[in-house]
Amino acid sequence: MFKNFLDSAKSIKNLRVLCATALLSALYVAIYAVKIPLGDQLRITFTFVPVALAGWLFGIVPAVIVGALGDFLGCHIFPQGAYFWGFTVTSMLSGLIFGLLLYKKDEKGFIWYVILSKFLVSLLLNVGLNSYWATFFVPKSFFVIMWGKIIKNALMLPIEIIVLFAVIEGLRRAGVQKMYK
Repeated sequence: MFKNFLDSAKSIKNLRVLCATALLSALYVAIYAVKIPLGDQLRITFTFVPVALAGWLFGIVPAVIVGALGDFLGCHIFPQGAYFWGFTVTSMLSGLIFGLLLYKKDEKGFIWYVILSKFLVSLLLNVGLNSYWATFFVPKSFFVIMWGKIIKNALMLPIEIIVLFAVIEGLRRAGVQKMYK
């Protein structure tokens, strides 16, 4: 695991990886603009896809960078209120999880890594940590906010897993991984 982190950190020096990280950050910002609002603190978005792709292709460090840059720029280009650093931390941590679980995994059993990584991001970060951050802005109890996020994430989890696996599988078949080795 530590070797994968070091490989990931070294890979950011590669010009192709750096450009791809910038493109994935730009894709994050573009996807950030397309949201389906469900309430005060609930919305459907697919910004996890570029972060997960960075984690799958390049590992932890580029995925964390994509999460941080994408969220920071998205919040400033398409503002919906004041910027709050906590949601950027959540996005960075999702890059950490995707990088840990998807980087350098073989095709056999890969679907289980996709399911586990998306489940952990949804449960720990989207439901847990984002509910905590939301209490700073919404005058509701943590548990009231959390239950709304649990329902939304439980309904969206299968869709997000299918989308993520389909995108990664399509890119794998196109040979994208070979471009960066």
